[in-house]
Amino acid sequence: MEDDALYAEAVCVENGKILAVGHQDEIMKFYKENEDEIIDLHGGVMLPGFIDGHSHFVGVANAMRQCDLSSCESFQDIIDTMKAFKDQKKLPEDAWLIGSNYDHNFLKEERHPTREILDQISTENPVLLIHASSHMGVTNSKGLQLQGIDEHTEDPSDGRYGRMEGTQIPDGYMEEKTFLRFQAAIPAGSPEELMNLITEAQKVYASYGITTVQDGMVGKPLFQLLKAASDMKLLHLDVVGYLDITSVSDLIEEECDYAGKYRNHLKMGGYKIFLDGSPQGKTAWMTNPYAGEKDYCGYPIYKDEQLQTYIHLALDKKQQLLAHCNGDAAAEQYISQFEKELASRENKDIYRAVMVHAQLVQKEQLHRMAEIGMIPSFFVAHTYYWGDIHLKNFGEKRGSQISPVKDAIEYHMKYTFHQDSPVIPPDMMKTVSCAVNRVTRKGRSIGENQKISVLDALKAITKYGAYQYFEEDTKGTIAPGKVADFVVLDRNPLTTEPEDLENIKELLTIKENQVVFRKGEKNE
Repeated sequence: MEDDALYAEAVCVENGKILAVGHQDEIMKFYKENEDEIIDLHGGVMLPGFIDGHSHFVGVANAMRQCDLSSCESFQDIIDTMKAFKDQKKLPEDAWLIGSNYDHNFLKEERHPTREILDQISTENPVLLIHASSHMGVTNSKGLQLQGIDEHTEDPSDGRYGRMEGTQIPDGYMEEKTFLRFQAAIPAGSPEELMNLITEAQKVYASYGITTVQDGMVGKPLFQLLKAASDMKLLHLDVVGYLDITSVSDLIEEECDYAGKYRNHLKMGGYKIFLDGSPQGKTAWMTNPYAGEKDYCGYPIYKDEQLQTYIHLALDKKQQLLAHCNGDAAAEQYISQFEKELASRENKDIYRAVMVHAQLVQKEQLHRMAEIGMIPSFFVAHTYYWGDIHLKNFGEKRGSQISPVKDAIEYHMKYTFHQDSPVIPPDMMKTVSCAVNRVTRKGRSIGENQKISVLDALKAITKYGAYQYFEEDTKGTIAPGKVADFVVLDRNPLTTEPEDLENIKELLTIKENQVVFRKGEKNE
């Protein structure tokens, strides 16, 4: 992945770092018999370890103890699957029963279930269903009761409760901050269980070739959990956490040993903020109404003045700020408030601020991002997973231009890719395929003009990923002096037919010269 040397025959590694790269004859000069090991890839192709542009690492860990509803096609499927999960896990009557990855867009009923549906699962257990977007969910009557939500509970400005028709009685549905606050109030598991889940989650990421992972929204309890895992030396992948700037901005100073540098594979990369919601859930903030809606455009989370205060804080502390922006109105708010803040500063460094998702960012907006050095991190797999929904929600013209990576390339921008896991699995080669092919679940082409080359897609998950984390001097390419983070694939992506990219398999994942995943083996 080096610009001046795309391929090499051999690599020499010492003490977890790359010593030399080049022709096999040159590298063999370093070989000392009885001291060194020669590894033959047997036709495999090695790349730099993949770098996760954005996900929720602890969310992936938590999802491993939840009931997966992704294959459910109806309310009855959900009821049956959740009941079977409760029986299998032998959960007591007071335990939370949590299901994840349901998507109303793909249910027969084409709507969210209500508390009446969830009461058919249990009236004794509190039940929570987490939408595939992680921006909305549904609880049963017991869940509403435990958290004191009733007809007297008002909607905040940054979220909404569903109501029974013609009344103020909650129907169990929640979106955005109402849902996130509800979810945050659910008791966590035991420390031992959480540490085991963190270990298992790393195996998931490593199985997809990922050596650097993000946790994209960290509050104080979550940071303490990650810190404990770090202190116990349970982390063997690099984990970069981004603090919730609205609630724990001072943690950067309080935990300065982790600020901008790794300690036992954990570091704080900066701050995170949400500016809108989900396009498939129709809570993303748009400039123009959703298709078929008279005037509904989704909604913002913060007023302009509030956002500028947080931008000011991040820049004063010289910290990177990541902002969740799906709709073009949210993108505009983020860009314009950065531009306004920079106008009053002599120092124009924005510390590689990132627009996370950038689903409906416009070409003109990307141009302005390029001007100030803002990085888009595209959730480009939306083209496949929800492409058909976006064409329905936004119409052909807007919907076909989601994740406009080719426009970013035109402006010579650095960009990254991510899966927002646990929203979808952290499958990097599936994402590469989505960026190259741009085909929906139903087989429709979506935005031919935004297709990119395989090499440009690989840059997003290697060298540009390292740049996003200020780690371009140590990661992202296979070059002398960098850490020995590698992934070995069963074939070369650059010579694979585009439609077959998603079938490429990871054979080995290597972190600082230690094998952390080997296909076909039980990975400890």
